[in-house]
Amino acid sequence: MHKLLPIILLLSLRAPAVMAQADEPPYTFGFVPASIAEVDLSFNLYKKWHLSGQTDVQVVTQGSYTEHNPFAYVQRFVVRPWIIYSGLERVKIYLGYARNQKYAVDKAGNYETLERRLIVMGAYSQNMPKGTMFEQVRFEVKFFDDRNGVARTVPRLRARYGINHYLKQKKERPFFIAPNMSYYAELMLKFPSKEYAKERFDIFRQSVYYSAGITQNFHIMAGVIAQMQLRTNGKQFDIYYGPIMALKYNFHHKGRETFDHVDGGAD
Repeated sequence: MHKLLPIILLLSLRAPAVMAQADEPPYTFGFVPASIAEVDLSFNLYKKWHLSGQTDVQVVTQGSYTEHNPFAYVQRFVVRPWIIYSGLERVKIYLGYARNQKYAVDKAGNYETLERRLIVMGAYSQNMPKGTMFEQVRFEVKFFDDRNGVARTVPRLRARYGINHYLKQKKERPFFIAPNMSYYAELMLKFPSKEYAKERFDIFRQSVYYSAGITQNFHIMAGVIAQMQLRTNGKQFDIYYGPIMALKYNFHHKGRETFDHVDGGAD
């Protein structure tokens, strides 16, 4: 027995640690309030070839796990130009580039880096009796330095499904023109190297918003967004939630604007 006592003592000391490890949840969750503000400019490039352009400017702010103010810290500043081809019925093809200046938010574990993206997107819309339904597939490649200064190239695939409901206008001269109530859900999968992140799941995002025109050229959008993102450690989900707002000016008349491809940039 005196020879077994050290083994028994060792096992008794190890048992609580093993039990604690077994009881440890596989995932943890952090809740982060955030806000997204975007301004878009749309213009014709070459009508004969059905080419148009658009430039998006976006500012994302956020709180932290303990700071509940969604405007407490600036998370990123984005400039995103597009070239759009609309020569196919119900289909639009987008080529884009995005420059994301990300800022450090220590309380939320965010580090400062400059991220660039090359983007190809296809959008298909279907008319409904009182609205439209749309599907989008977006492929983008992200170039950035991680928190250790290692250059990373991360391809990402995004799929979005949304519905726009056209709202009735009772007044002859309403303040808002062609109002809409819209909803979309978006899934994003990333394909990084194994040493950077092992999981393919990146973000699941949902948004509900109201949009309308002030004039035939100037349109506004306001709503809320909620998303769940898995961090690169594969163990923590960050839940971002908060208000979103967008302004869009079309240099050509557009009777109705539904903001189908407005980008929720909180991540």
